[in-house]
Amino acid sequence: MRRIDAPRLDLRRFLPGWAAGAVGIPGHSSFARLREDVAGIAEHRARVARLSDDELRDAGRDWRRRGRVGPAPSLLALIEEATRRTLGWTPYEGQLLAAIALSRGFAVELDTGEGKTLAGAMAAALHALAGRSVHVLSVNDYLAGRDAQWMGPLLGALGIDVAWIGQASTAHERRDAYRAPVVYAPVTEVGYDVLRDRQATGADERVEPRFDVAIVDEADAVMIDEAMTPLVLAGASDEGAEDLSTATELVRSLEPDAHYAVDEDRATVALTDAGLDLLEGTLGVNLFASEHAGLLTRINLALHARVLMRRDVDYLVVDDGIHLVNSARGRVAQQQRWPDGLHAAIEAKEAVPITPPGIVLDTLTVQDLLLTYRTLSGMSGTVLPVADELMEFYGLPSGRVERHRPNRRTDEPTRVLASRQEKDAAIVEEILRRHEAGQPVLVGTQTVAESEELAARLPARVGARVLNARNDAEEAEVVARAGERGAITVSTQMSGRGTDIRLGGADERDRDRVVAAGGLAVIATSVYPSRRLDLQLRGRAGRQGDPGVSLAFASLEDEVVVANLTARWRRRIARPAAVPDSVRRTIVHEAQGISEAVRLGRHRSTWQYSRALTAQRTKVLAVREDVLRGSRGWLDAAIAGPVGALASVAATETVDRAVTLIALHHLDRRWSDHVAVLSELRDGIHLRALAGQNPADEFHRLALREFEGFFDVVAQDVAASLRDLETHGLDDPLRSLGLRRPSATWTYMIRDNPLGDPAGRAAEGLRSLLRGERRRH
Repeated sequence: MRRIDAPRLDLRRFLPGWAAGAVGIPGHSSFARLREDVAGIAEHRARVARLSDDELRDAGRDWRRRGRVGPAPSLLALIEEATRRTLGWTPYEGQLLAAIALSRGFAVELDTGEGKTLAGAMAAALHALAGRSVHVLSVNDYLAGRDAQWMGPLLGALGIDVAWIGQASTAHERRDAYRAPVVYAPVTEVGYDVLRDRQATGADERVEPRFDVAIVDEADAVMIDEAMTPLVLAGASDEGAEDLSTATELVRSLEPDAHYAVDEDRATVALTDAGLDLLEGTLGVNLFASEHAGLLTRINLALHARVLMRRDVDYLVVDDGIHLVNSARGRVAQQQRWPDGLHAAIEAKEAVPITPPGIVLDTLTVQDLLLTYRTLSGMSGTVLPVADELMEFYGLPSGRVERHRPNRRTDEPTRVLASRQEKDAAIVEEILRRHEAGQPVLVGTQTVAESEELAARLPARVGARVLNARNDAEEAEVVARAGERGAITVSTQMSGRGTDIRLGGADERDRDRVVAAGGLAVIATSVYPSRRLDLQLRGRAGRQGDPGVSLAFASLEDEVVVANLTARWRRRIARPAAVPDSVRRTIVHEAQGISEAVRLGRHRSTWQYSRALTAQRTKVLAVREDVLRGSRGWLDAAIAGPVGALASVAATETVDRAVTLIALHHLDRRWSDHVAVLSELRDGIHLRALAGQNPADEFHRLALREFEGFFDVVAQDVAASLRDLETHGLDDPLRSLGLRRPSATWTYMIRDNPLGDPAGRAAEGLRSLLRGERRRH
């Protein structure tokens, strides 16, 4: 594990791609040597152009049948010709270069509007024509379906079958889709299929994704921002929904400062002595008595839900349910929830039905999923800022393909105001000024509430359109119109929207007038916790050589600034003298750098803790696979007696099937229990630091101790069940024994636990260190 340093100068921001690769900046590669393959296409174009459509398709199938490897110029010429015939345009050099780099296992930075979708499809074709199976992984159903339908004709012209899956796909549809050479899918859906396959009791229940090649769209978001988000498979539980109504009513009467205190980062809330006295007086109990520990936990959950979890910022209430908002995308986070207790507390706060808890059967991080692929690559408009991390966590080198037309966008310096009120007024003034000049304006906000509040401050006459998690189904239409003359579009995060903004509107009818007005103006209402998100928003302007302008506003009261201010800057701001513009910008820049360092520290910490569970899961899955295949040497000695007794009165096949079902049941149940135990261990492991121990080392030691004898216990459980099994119960052994697998399963992602976890505590410790608030020893 590398030492985490304070933010340092990032030379990639100041060097062109070829120079960064030449001087050996970690994780950064030059693609100059790949240009020979692109240049070699020319000598094959005339021959390929003479092929009929059938001959072109047969040539592609011949390549796939022979499984020839490598992006030979003749193969690239086939793909180029197929693109021209089916999509109506000729790939430019940068797209071909990006496709080759993707096919060779690079992460490729390609600016917004430069054709990532086509580059990814051509890379998929290069792999598929070499006989490989390809998953093009996106961030949502919309993009997976759109890209499969859009690029399908190109791949079909080369004899390559294309399929896609989404949340609504059935098991049969998924199984068929994974047989296609190229599959477009949201990365989460592939992960959920893996989790469900791990619970299968027969080959016919599996959909079996092939983990050969993955091309990841929005690579930085998927591989870095969401890398350690656990995908969860849960089973139905006999437990009812937890009653949090009493706790919810109790905390409604509490007053801030008097009865509870919130830390300055708004990360935790705690009852004061006065608050505890009030609650204990109301209830007539000692909340710290062991018999009331559960009640105190429910009160703390209800308090956290009331004070720190913000409606229309962290979640929406839609159709009598709680829907989390993905802060990195500004969308409703489908199939996501917080840990059960907190999620239920928010449901109680909003008076919607409380969903019962489930049993976690297994989990899988996005990072572990992606590392399963033999060949991994990715593309995004902001890859280079995370080049080091892609190399550290995936061994994935990165490089940049420059724009095919010069960048005409003007990026203005961030305007930092002293207060949020001043900033809000300046933003409205800037929007209206540009609108009156006929310039289209795209305003990037960070929350649903902020987008709606800003739209409400604008005069109705300007016709501002809002795009956020409430109406993201309409996003394609809203984004397509964002380039119309004088249009004002207020949106949450634009990453992954997948629709280009064309000057003059979707049909570019008014293009000349919009160009004369300066092109698209992109305005950020504050800086993001990551500079990459700032760059993604700025990148919406100046598409493919268009004119445009980007500017960002910030204030010293913005959340990212307040949470990451160093002690030095806190003292400076507290002085009565005004803070100069240049100093305000420095403050914001440093706060953002600290935020990025904290995120990286959290990723490293979470990755470190997950290694033990991943290694143990691998062992269990190997044994489970042996059981499914009828190989159970580890089990035979323990079950020899009861199996012999059953085999003397029943067919061998019947007994073997019963043993398999019972063994799978106990393996899966013990693994689910083990996951729960390690989760509890991890929640408290940070306390080991108080004893001078390394929490990560202690966690690994305890995880090994808990796993010791795992298979011996499973063998004993199986033997006991077989001894209890009556002959008449062999046809349905689990039911006969009163054992049951979950009657229903569902999938979701666990968002970061706001109540705290080891990674979060480590991150907050790093934040304090970087802000200079810890004493140096």
